Amino acid sequence: MKLCPNCDQSVAEEITICPSCGNQVGEGRKYIDDYRIVDVLHEGHASFLCRAIRQRTAEMVMIRLFTPESGVDEAAAAKLRRELEELKKLPDEGFVRHYAIRQAPDGLWYRISEWLDTESWGSLLTSERLSDRRVLFDLFHQMASALSILHQEGYFIPHLILNDIIPINGDGKGLQVKIDYKLSRFFDPKLDRPGPMLKRLLRCHPDIINQRPLDFRSDIWSLGKVFVELLTADLESTDFISKVEDLNLPREADVLLRVMLADDPDMRPRSMAEVADSLARIRDRELANGEVQVPQVAMASKEEKPEIPVIVGQPKRGLGKWFGLSATLLLLLAIAGYLAFFQPGERKEDAATALEGFANQYAPSVAFLLVEYWLEVEGEKTYHNVAEGTAFLVDAEGYMLTSRHVVCPWMEDMGLYATVQQYQINNITPRFGYRLFLWFEGAKAFNRVAAVMEAPDLSDVYFVEDAFSSESKPGVSIAGIPKTPTQRSQIVASPVQDDYAVLKIDRVPDGLIPLPLDTAMDSESVPKLSRFITLGFPLGSRTQEATVNVSVTTGHVRRAFENMLQVDGSIHKGNSGGPIIDTRGKVIGIVSGVALDWAQGLVPMITPRWDMGMVLPITRVVEFLGEIRTGQVKWNGVLDFSVEETVKKISEAAMQGRWAEAQVLADKELESSMQPSLVMAAGVMHFCTRDLQGARHLFSQSLSMDAENNDAKLMLSIIDWLVNGKAASTHRQDLLASDWRSPAEFHGYLVRVLDGVTSEDSALKAWYTEAEKSWLYYVVGLVRAKRQDWRGAEKVLQEAVLAADVDAWEFVLARSKLEEVQKRRRESLKTEKEWADYNANLELFNQAVQKAQGEKKNRENELGPLRAKLVEETASMKDKLQVLEKIQELYPKNRNIALALAFYSAADESWPQALEYIGAVLKEEGRQNSDRMSLGLLKAGILHYQGHEDEARASLEAFVLQTRDPWYLSISEYLLGKQTLDALMKGAGKSPENLISAYTPLGFWAEGSGDKKRAIKHYKLALESYLDSWIEYDFARERLKKLKKPPQ
Repeated sequence: MKLCPNCDQSVAEEITICPSCGNQVGEGRKYIDDYRIVDVLHEGHASFLCRAIRQRTAEMVMIRLFTPESGVDEAAAAKLRRELEELKKLPDEGFVRHYAIRQAPDGLWYRISEWLDTESWGSLLTSERLSDRRVLFDLFHQMASALSILHQEGYFIPHLILNDIIPINGDGKGLQVKIDYKLSRFFDPKLDRPGPMLKRLLRCHPDIINQRPLDFRSDIWSLGKVFVELLTADLESTDFISKVEDLNLPREADVLLRVMLADDPDMRPRSMAEVADSLARIRDRELANGEVQVPQVAMASKEEKPEIPVIVGQPKRGLGKWFGLSATLLLLLAIAGYLAFFQPGERKEDAATALEGFANQYAPSVAFLLVEYWLEVEGEKTYHNVAEGTAFLVDAEGYMLTSRHVVCPWMEDMGLYATVQQYQINNITPRFGYRLFLWFEGAKAFNRVAAVMEAPDLSDVYFVEDAFSSESKPGVSIAGIPKTPTQRSQIVASPVQDDYAVLKIDRVPDGLIPLPLDTAMDSESVPKLSRFITLGFPLGSRTQEATVNVSVTTGHVRRAFENMLQVDGSIHKGNSGGPIIDTRGKVIGIVSGVALDWAQGLVPMITPRWDMGMVLPITRVVEFLGEIRTGQVKWNGVLDFSVEETVKKISEAAMQGRWAEAQVLADKELESSMQPSLVMAAGVMHFCTRDLQGARHLFSQSLSMDAENNDAKLMLSIIDWLVNGKAASTHRQDLLASDWRSPAEFHGYLVRVLDGVTSEDSALKAWYTEAEKSWLYYVVGLVRAKRQDWRGAEKVLQEAVLAADVDAWEFVLARSKLEEVQKRRRESLKTEKEWADYNANLELFNQAVQKAQGEKKNRENELGPLRAKLVEETASMKDKLQVLEKIQELYPKNRNIALALAFYSAADESWPQALEYIGAVLKEEGRQNSDRMSLGLLKAGILHYQGHEDEARASLEAFVLQTRDPWYLSISEYLLGKQTLDALMKGAGKSPENLISAYTPLGFWAEGSGDKKRAIKHYKLALESYLDSWIEYDFARERLKKLKKPPQ
């Protein structure tokens, strides 16, 4: 677009004379950079689109040049570049490929895209090439298929208009279309001036007019509008339904257009894939009704007889012979089809028909689940809530599956925990209570009379007397739930966070068929666009009559991951816990919820994406259910806010040596509560009273409740060692296989001490905290006691007791073993003097224990406020350093505090202090764990950053001589220039521990080399490990923050 210099009339680039004043305007733009414009395809207010050829390479491209009126500046161009990188994830088929965003010498920005042999919709409509509806339905199918892929990748385009769909000549394949997808329609939604077609869409789209959340179904309405525009050749209309009525379309096409253009989004097709499937059927049916049209050629004159084309090298055949051959082929095909139809097991049902059959077969085995829960203080309910969802039968014995957040909604109820916290501040312990109610399809459940009652209670709203109940017969109970992930890396790896639960009903109603689970499923191999149904209650009790009536929803799998399936079915809150059933009739997942989006505005609001469901694959559920079937005990998720006080009473009795009393108290509490911490406490008490069989049972239960309970694994390994020496067991092998990457690294080291792989002298120096010291001395005490070295055992066990924290289980274990050893020592005493001296020493030792425990209690009281300051989000690095220094004064023997001080000082660029802390840790003997090895690399990195290259290299070479771990050796070899980055990262694999341990020192080394860009890249990759409990994570984050901070 250009302006007439005489009257300011805007005209197209190809116009040379102003139509308003007749003044010579001059030739328009011929080049954009070194691209020569071949032809202009479209000119608008904000941009114009052209085809161009690059002079020096003859590269043919399409270019969209953004005019000054577009508002595209440096910031907008940067945004376009980011979007372009995102768009590269889309497949080439069906989408316009965009290559780059650049700036022309005159300051205007432009986008380079692939060259397309485009057609104009206007030309196509006027030429009547679209008069054949078979051609149109084929184009419509292409459009819907491309948009279905777009949805599958997690994108959508609610502002879809005809200009976004590019018609192209398909190299002999007829007309083809490509979608020109844009991540954001407007550069600035407040300032952008839409073109006429887009403006019309904004004025008539029901979702936009009614300010509904835009989603995939908004696309479906916009596509329906495009279909009507092309079918009627009317690009100005806004009354699309009346246009459909005048078209006289085939019934399926007529119905499809009507539902696509429904005002209510819930009435539209559930997914674009459904639209594409319908269009494929319509297209195929239309093609079958008549010959495919071919491009018309010039007609021969009456005198001339058109010659039938002859294929070179083939003899001409008579029509009769051709028909005879065709008839024979048709007969053979008919016979083959007839035999195939009746061949047992060979007929494949249509997917929709199969799913319909499974829906009716399994609906009776799907149940409506109601959960009521509350807090109670002195007999009065002070907090109350209810939740609804879906559960389904999977076992003839009465086992059912649902979601954890459905059956244990209190676990995600922040209001409940805030109320509990307020009570605990006032030293009040509330009691938690809950009830479950479950109705299968057809059962009387909902009392509509409650709607006209004042303050109805639960029994007024639901027919609870007809339900399976947790407090009456027929009964339902929570058989088990998995532990909720707490680490950031676990949450990122498992977005739906193991959201499943197992229920148990005490009897299965007659006629119910358990839903079969896909026990061999590999979630990552589930094909895209796999069809499924889910059964449940989308809106809970709101859309029910008096009896339970299961709702059926269909959809497709859009993306498959190891721990999650993303689906496009219409999923609502009440569907949670329901089954996802594939076309084989097997359950492949459990509905967990929907994706959430943030609606922009002054107050951002969470917007559920009802058509983007999140499904938990059935894989882990199958294993968990199998463990329950074999008798393994799982936690039921029921809260007990008094358990902490109960465990404290048990440990107080144990610390005073009243082991039997403590065991009886623990066993009694287990009769009414199976809290994981209580089970672990009971296991320790049975171990201290030498009931190894009882202890093994309880530790096994504890491990069943939490597979990551490494303390339980260690205690089971100790029991095995005491009974059978080095007897092989799964938990023992797990610990022995744990290296520096694992949270169980220290537990594995303890097992190696038991096995004699690590010497006692080395073990006694291998600790970094007083808790580790207590465990190491305790284990060495066990080893010495087993070989009846009572004096040596007593010495180290006394150290274990003195080093242990006040309320730690290692204190109880060491004290119990020490008493046993002391009895053995007394048996060896021969004189009264020996007896008196020994008892006097015991008294002194007991006084030392009391003093040590008193000091530790005081330190613990001081530590609380300091720990709170350390985790404050607003705390600066200097604030954290000051707090850590005060903590180190309280715990001078804790080497992990010196480790943190070293990294935090380095992050703050306090190099001398960092080197001093590193030296303090490394001068002491200790086992080679990740902390110790990371300090060795940090030291070399600091010296490199300071420019002391010889010292840095010497430090790395010394590190190589001292380090045994292959991975850390590989890192040091890369820093020494002996290995390439590609080779190093190939060895890293996908291990987050490998990534953070490598990319953090690599980033710091790059900083020291002055390569800021590479340093930023490495630090970002370190943070992608999501191991936010590692000290390297904090260091990488702080260094990245400094590097990205603009210069003052």
